Amino acid sequence: MQTSLRTALHVVTHPEAFCSTPAELAIHWERLKNARGQTVDHDRIGAPAYLVVNTDRIRTKVREYAQTKGYDLPPDAA
Repeated sequence: MQTSLRTALHVVTHPEAFCSTPAELAIHWERLKNARGQTVDHDRIGAPAYLVVNTDRIRTKVREYAQTKGYDLPPDAA
């Protein structure tokens, strides 16, 4: 059972690796909820609502915005 929970935790915490199989994400999420004694009503919840985004694009936008505002960001920030 412990290995199963460890696998479920890995799948749920790395959605970008499993986004092509939403059913697998749902199964592992439910397994984690059941381990906490919670139930899942699949008729009341929708599809996963997470985004896998390109962080380099966000980093560039943040730096551009900071520059327009005159902020001096250190090299390792955003």
